Amino acid sequence: MIIPTVTFVISLFLFVGAFRNDRRALIPIQMCIVYALLTTGWYNIQYNPHLIIWLCNITAVIGLLLSFRFNQKLFEIFFYFAWTGDLLTLLIWPNPISPPLDTFPLSWAGFILKHTAPLALTILFIKQGKLLNKDAVWTALKVMLVYAGFIVIYNFVFDQNILDLRYPTLDIEHLFGDWPIYVCVNILLALLWYAIIHFITNRLKLVKVS
Repeated sequence: MIIPTVTFVISLFLFVGAFRNDRRALIPIQMCIVYALLTTGWYNIQYNPHLIIWLCNITAVIGLLLSFRFNQKLFEIFFYFAWTGDLLTLLIWPNPISPPLDTFPLSWAGFILKHTAPLALTILFIKQGKLLNKDAVWTALKVMLVYAGFIVIYNFVFDQNILDLRYPTLDIEHLFGDWPIYVCVNILLALLWYAIIHFITNRLKLVKVS
């Protein structure tokens, strides 16, 4: 229980620092993202190198880039990617792409931090006054559709199942039916989640008025 406890405490520390808009929180967030990418990348290379192009890795890299040089459009993509993929990954367990805690504890911790640190970074950006544009949801959605289209081709060429587009790996997906029904349900749920985020960000006034 030591690794899970330490990982939870570190994640909590990142969120508290972000909520308080503590300028010192940025460096620990950056360090956690780098640690996460290195440890999970090392695990992926041993287990299946194709896993490196999963969306959570791309989200973490975008967050790291933004932490050094801010870009509005990239921030909007990062925000939606983090509050969809990262949040849902943390809520759905067991996760088949997570390194096993028993045999790869450091990579497991990296997997968790790879999803918590970007979320904390979005909060820190918001606390610093960086808001979303009105069309942020459409920007993020278009990029997500392009990514999904690329993954369809990638899965076919390299015989992979990234985004579970070929067969289900989560227990909940089996409840949605066979392919392609469960894929359609996943897409509808993703669109609904994007709409919920759009609604919440507007209610919380995280979207620019003009």
